[in-house]
Amino acid sequence: MSVYLLALNGMIATSLTLPLEMLNAARHMHRASRQRSAIPRLIIVGEKTAPVITTGGLTLIPDQAYDDLPQADIIFVPSFWRNPKPLADQWPHICEWLKQQHEGGARLCATGTGVFLLAQTGLLDGKPATTHWFYLNLLHKMFPDLLLKQNHLITQSGRLFCAGSVNSIADLTIHLIESLFGQSISARVEQQFSPEIRRRYSDLFYSFESSAPHPDETIVLVQQWLHEHQQDVISMENVARLFTMSQRTLNRRFLDATGMTPTQWLIRLRIETARDLLNSTNLDIGDIALRCGFSDAGYFNRVFRKHMEITPGQYRASVRGKLFKP
Repeated sequence: MSVYLLALNGMIATSLTLPLEMLNAARHMHRASRQRSAIPRLIIVGEKTAPVITTGGLTLIPDQAYDDLPQADIIFVPSFWRNPKPLADQWPHICEWLKQQHEGGARLCATGTGVFLLAQTGLLDGKPATTHWFYLNLLHKMFPDLLLKQNHLITQSGRLFCAGSVNSIADLTIHLIESLFGQSISARVEQQFSPEIRRRYSDLFYSFESSAPHPDETIVLVQQWLHEHQQDVISMENVARLFTMSQRTLNRRFLDATGMTPTQWLIRLRIETARDLLNSTNLDIGDIALRCGFSDAGYFNRVFRKHMEITPGQYRASVRGKLFKP
């Protein structure tokens, strides 16, 4: 498995170095956990192996030239400080390479004005996209066939991702780390990289498939019901009966549709609600546990720590640690 980070002259360094640092942290944590699954290779690629000068004056030397490399699994396309209008015509060979890589199965992740390069490939035609707020109108003018999402910081259509800013690529990288390494490691990386300013990927992104995340309409209704009743004591046997199916059928259909059992999905929903309450309210831990459907604070602490690698109290302290007080 390979992750390529495309380095081009004039790019904003942090649009590439931030996901590089986050992915490296995930790799180290994965090794420490002694899991047997493969660790992705991180390769900085360029037109050549000659030095790349970033906008801030930092010099990067790519590990390899892009045309010497096999198929990638993920490719990060950087952002640029200058007017992005000439970008589309400056690297036609890079655009063709990105298109070929995507056709081979790569996920393409463009940051800020790097979206203009991705748009030039034609892959975004008829699909959602976003970019830095200052260049939204220009992106729409130059590429009128894409579906511009001005109110979203991240968009996704299949294996195409657009992030509007460097902050947004951090959120997207957390999402990708979870897909590569699992939730436990993604949560630990999140804690290491400024959790106080992060927002959940699900709060930020627009997905082409978001109106129909999966085709099972009954399971969508089950998810809505669980969301509305998450603070109640819930029996999955009763939920199955409510939707006129057996518990075994409910588990099978839910797993097929979401990749999780109903119980796993409900616990993740409750943890996300707890995170919001820890961040935005002064409720004590016991009250938050009850509001999120946990029977007692001790059980809530154990479940939260299992998923987030820290206790609810430690999480609250980390997200509020940089708030100024009068």
